[in-house]
Amino acid sequence: MEIVVRKNDLLRELHLVQGIVERKNSIPILSNVLAEAKDGELRISATDLDVSLRCGCPAQVVTPGAITLGAKKLFEIVRALPESDVQIKVLPDAWAQIVCERTSFKMAGLPREDFPALPEGKASKGVEIPAAALREVIARTAFAITAEDARYYLAGALLVLEKDGVAMIATDGHRLAYVHRKAEIKGGDGQKVLVPRKAIHELSRLVDQQESAVFQQVEGHLVFQAGGRTLASKTIEGQFPAYEKVVAITGDKVLTLHRESLATAIRRVSLLSSERSRAVRIGLSSGKLDLQASSPDLGEAKESISVPYKGASLDIAFNAQYLVEFLAAAGTDEVTLELKDAESQGLLKPVAGGDTDYRYVVMPMRL
Repeated sequence: MEIVVRKNDLLRELHLVQGIVERKNSIPILSNVLAEAKDGELRISATDLDVSLRCGCPAQVVTPGAITLGAKKLFEIVRALPESDVQIKVLPDAWAQIVCERTSFKMAGLPREDFPALPEGKASKGVEIPAAALREVIARTAFAITAEDARYYLAGALLVLEKDGVAMIATDGHRLAYVHRKAEIKGGDGQKVLVPRKAIHELSRLVDQQESAVFQQVEGHLVFQAGGRTLASKTIEGQFPAYEKVVAITGDKVLTLHRESLATAIRRVSLLSSERSRAVRIGLSSGKLDLQASSPDLGEAKESISVPYKGASLDIAFNAQYLVEFLAAAGTDEVTLELKDAESQGLLKPVAGGDTDYRYVVMPMRL
């Protein structure tokens, strides 16, 4: 294999696959990317056996061929090269020479035959999803996905595709984020699939600056295609919790709050919250909302916010991080907080109409 490729084109594609490659893996080939040159293009592939990404860029192909090279080190080398064309030539025994102007590197690789086969999208048309809708639902739910791998059926987000819109739901058992964005989904017919946490993160990068993405289910894999790139992920086998009744809850105590003012106050007060629980106590009374956090080792913090409320008083506590993460994703100047009592969930929503229905349910903490 021998090719000439623009540095910035190659760097962009290598940057995309960095999140896929496993840094510490007992299988050496999984730390490598597969570089394949043919038909005026350099194709780059990476996988951790669960999630894979194929991407590519135009190249002058002198001699077609393929090789696998260490993903992290290749990225570092290309990033450090001068702003000029890059020549990559495969040498005997799976070595590669990388030349740019007066700079030259030789890298040890592994044979192309060692690289695992990756799933491909079918030629038949899949479900076409506007990329803007995908970006929005991911940004407003991904932070609520559990980080506990033992709860595998929660280690992802539920993607719902219907003709009139796309929905995504994520939960870690303590909070649940639900968002539905109205959009024309071509080929959508009520499909529901669990997308793993790592694939969700990579999908948000895949659809960045794209107009649309195509989704297919292929032999136990979820396949997304956008901008000439293909992201594939193994499906999660498991039953996602029933969320319909959870997102339908309401509270009789309804507050409209300035989003940034509330977020800033919670961040300040939570500086002295317990590092283990991160609890912030909310005291609701006529005309004001009191925020309080304390820790035996650190001390106590209080702050009051004026609110147009005249109902019954209530004391309730929530995890401060859960609240701040929603407020960062809400995307509006004002949000509503609906409460019932100290033992019931709180419901937060942005104050906005439009094409998006966003609801965030948080379980209370013991006072």
